[in-house]
Amino acid sequence: MREEFARYGLPAWFAYVVGALKIGSALALLAGIWLPAAVLPAAALICILMLGALAMHASIRDPLKKSLPALGMLVICLVVVWGAMP
Repeated sequence: MREEFARYGLPAWFAYVVGALKIGSALALLAGIWLPAAVLPAAALICILMLGALAMHASIRDPLKKSLPALGMLVICLVVVWGAMP
């Protein structure tokens, strides 16, 4: 993951920040089973992270194949955000 962030021109420490945000938001989504109020912010954060991932892939002109996981996760999280809206 560090090498990928280096290709994007991002510092190595940023990979740890993004990783922590991903793990934290995934745990918050799991906590949403018992605490529904956690679902919307967690899914929204993942949407933001995936938009950033797509922007980074586009900035270095990665093939579409490398962007598909981020795109798929974005679509899934948008559905979750839509379903969690009051």
